Amino acid sequence: MTQSEYKAALEKYRAKSKFIRELTYQTLVKETAEEQEERIKHLLMPEHYGKFFDYYFGIGCSTALADARTPRFHIDDYNRLYHDPYIRQIRKKFRGAGKSIQSNVGNLLHLKQNDESFFALIIGMNEKLAKILLSDLQMQLESNERFIKDFGMQISYGDWADGEFETIDRRHYQGLGLNQPFRGLRFGANRPDIAILDDCEDIDRANRPDQVKKYGKKITGDLVKAFHRKRGRLIVNNNYIVKEGILDYMEEKWKDNPHYHDSTTNLATVNITLENYKSVDWEPSFPERDTREDVIRVLESDDYFTSQREDFNNPIDEGKLIKATDIIKVRIAKNQVWDGILDHWDLSYTGLGDYKAGVLLGIKGIKLYVLEVFCQKCEINSAMEVRAQWVKKYLLNGYNALGFFDATAAQQAVYTPIIVQSAEDNDCPNIPIPMHQDGDKHNRIAAGLLNIFFRKLLFWDETLEERCPDFKLFMKLILAFEKGIPTGDDPADTLERAVTLAQQFFGFSKEETNNNAKPKMGKKKKRRL
Repeated sequence: MTQSEYKAALEKYRAKSKFIRELTYQTLVKETAEEQEERIKHLLMPEHYGKFFDYYFGIGCSTALADARTPRFHIDDYNRLYHDPYIRQIRKKFRGAGKSIQSNVGNLLHLKQNDESFFALIIGMNEKLAKILLSDLQMQLESNERFIKDFGMQISYGDWADGEFETIDRRHYQGLGLNQPFRGLRFGANRPDIAILDDCEDIDRANRPDQVKKYGKKITGDLVKAFHRKRGRLIVNNNYIVKEGILDYMEEKWKDNPHYHDSTTNLATVNITLENYKSVDWEPSFPERDTREDVIRVLESDDYFTSQREDFNNPIDEGKLIKATDIIKVRIAKNQVWDGILDHWDLSYTGLGDYKAGVLLGIKGIKLYVLEVFCQKCEINSAMEVRAQWVKKYLLNGYNALGFFDATAAQQAVYTPIIVQSAEDNDCPNIPIPMHQDGDKHNRIAAGLLNIFFRKLLFWDETLEERCPDFKLFMKLILAFEKGIPTGDDPADTLERAVTLAQQFFGFSKEETNNNAKPKMGKKKKRRL
């Protein structure tokens, strides 16, 4: 930190400290010693952590640390932390969820007053950021009159600007950059018993496997081995912005560790909405602060891919496998003659992020044309109503669609009665055929789609964007698809199935002697190129 940076940070620190001191002093209440003792005892119970934070640091004390009551997910994370002194907890929370202030101030001081922590490390991307994080903690200990009234004067010696300080009750706090050494840390008889890594992930670093391995080994090796023998809690605060970075490295190393806690339990990962992707409900996961309108404003202010990384812990990049340049749009004549029409539907609802997706292809020789797309979170009936409209539209031109839907044997028992009833309701006798494909779904999708895009055999009706309300979302998810994507692969899945089935039932080779590639439907004929 340069001299000018230090001067600016010090002025900001002093101003904020004065603000906290004045406001917390004004909100002190008169009470007897017995009442105070009972209140403190209540607040220090781990199940009352939310009340502890709100009383001393949150909205209840009028300071600027929080603008809403502590949400349930922070309370749940802390209780796991409190009850497991060896926890490795990766808190994947959306940007703006309050990860840092809860961990670096609330968690640390609740542990301190319960004699669960004596030497704490706050680790930032670099030394400068670590010192800034440390200043938030010292500011509260030095200036928060509510905390001082209940637990006494706090600071003994040291200063955040020097990277460490000690409290009167002999607790040590130190700020370090990720690039600083962790080995051999000691304060008196105590080694570090908790470390908090704050925003350690970096997209540029993730593109360098040697750097990921270097810092991953430093965390999983040097840092955890520097812990106290009887206690060694680790918190990692980061939203999941990139694959194959430090977060994935730690998960791979610790996935079998009984003290490891992250999204594998679906408890440490929190997105801005209760669903993994945008939905018609827009229900906030932090209702104590955000309204439905707040969520909509945040999501609509960013592009899709940024929002997925920052708000939904879904690290996707546009065009990682399929690029926008692979999408070839063409004008299709109204009287175009097709060898066949085929549609496919993915109706799965195995996860919160799943869409109902459908696509209809026109087949002309070995070339395939996307004529209709569907991508919505809805009931099966709604999807089948749209399918009925497609079928009737192309029947007017003399084409009866060959339709399919993906379903396991168990799903067929559920889907088929709904589909049949929907066909009757919409006066559409054409009923899709169930057909399920086993094996690794993501490998199948990647291989099938990359092949047809590479060979430039798939074309898109140029009018789709203006006449199909689902086209933009369908295309976003196609371009975002990559192996391992947690949800949102439904459009890519149904497109691959439609392409493969079209090639299977209508495709044929230009060589008549190739019996394996003869058309399975339609009249056998020789290709004219």
